[in-house]
Amino acid sequence: MKNTNPNSNKTGRESFPALLTLLQDEDDKVASLAMEQFLNSGLAEAAVAEFQEANEPKLRQRIHQLNGILHRRRVREAFLAAVASDRLGAWEGILQINQIYDPQCLAEKVTDAIHKLAAKVGREGATAARIAALMKDDEFTVPDEDLLDVNLYLAERVVESKYGSPALLCAITQYLGHEAGWNSTLVLHEGRFCLIDGRSMLIDPSQGWHVVHVNAETQLHPCTARDLWLGVLAQIFLVCLVDGNLRDLYQFGDLLAALNQGKLDDALPYPLGREGAGAQVGF
Repeated sequence: MKNTNPNSNKTGRESFPALLTLLQDEDDKVASLAMEQFLNSGLAEAAVAEFQEANEPKLRQRIHQLNGILHRRRVREAFLAAVASDRLGAWEGILQINQIYDPQCLAEKVTDAIHKLAAKVGREGATAARIAALMKDDEFTVPDEDLLDVNLYLAERVVESKYGSPALLCAITQYLGHEAGWNSTLVLHEGRFCLIDGRSMLIDPSQGWHVVHVNAETQLHPCTARDLWLGVLAQIFLVCLVDGNLRDLYQFGDLLAALNQGKLDDALPYPLGREGAGAQVGF
């Protein structure tokens, strides 16, 4: 959180040269502490503006890292604001989650690739069977193993590799179908993310893009865009936990908590969170 105390900001401005020196330290831990001080003092934007094209390679590298952190914060804030105002589509949210994880993600490139794929539907018109066949022919696949791989939950990497989690493949297929004139609803069926259209045709990416007509007795749970995002974020959080990626673990844990109108410090047990917080939420 940016420090708004005027006396603290004055101290921050006076420490700018020293922080800049520490930012160039060969020790990554020292440089990380300097970045933290830049962010907490509100001087990060000024540092990026002034030194992003610095001649010193080490300084330029660290400034670009600092700029990446600022970008992630801006995307995160924009994502939460759009969610709160209910003006974010499912696909746009998936792209923003990708950009929060990887600031270098080119959302336009990902969307353009899907538009090109949607154009292959042809004049015959889009149906569940045709959309599923298109995804299968393009070799989009849910892997049998390694579901704890963050690449399976990031749209850009799924489009590039053709391997993705059921949630991401459904998000891509739903957006592709919409562009081709086929509308669908995201549902959970037997614990798997699937898509169903107005003719009760169900597409299941996990079962080799199997298409089946379902009836009223079939147990389906309709999912909102928020359900999709929470599912993806929870998996990314789990991957970060297993990998020991503490920075992203906190980032996505905080994002999950914010989407549930909470704070991460209140959700995690002490010492990760506030003392006594874990007991309040059942840890």
